[in-house]
Amino acid sequence: MPMIDRRLSVVLALVAACGWCAVASAQSSYVTGDSASITVDVLPLSAEVKLDGVPIGTAHELGARVLPVLPGDHVIEVSADGHLSSVVNVPSVPQWATRVQLQLVPDRRP
Repeated sequence: MPMIDRRLSVVLALVAACGWCAVASAQSSYVTGDSASITVDVLPLSAEVKLDGVPIGTAHELGARVLPVLPGDHVIEVSADGHLSSVVNVPSVPQWATRVQLQLVPDRRP
């Protein structure tokens, strides 16, 4: 029985790692040379997050992960049902980490 538990934990670790790779690869395959990073923390956790127009997952899936990006200006778009959407321009500097924290405002319009 312990061997099955170990195999299951290895499979779950691989699935989790592949899910992270899929999120990272949606933005770019590899970042070579000078690189920067952006970390996105968003509420509500159901919010959809886009980086430079490319969907990278929900706030829950990102879970404060570090996203490698090329230096330069980037656009983060966040939207969720029942909330006002938000767009943030984020400059990224080589060898620098940027953290974006957003809490979407509930849409109370009639």
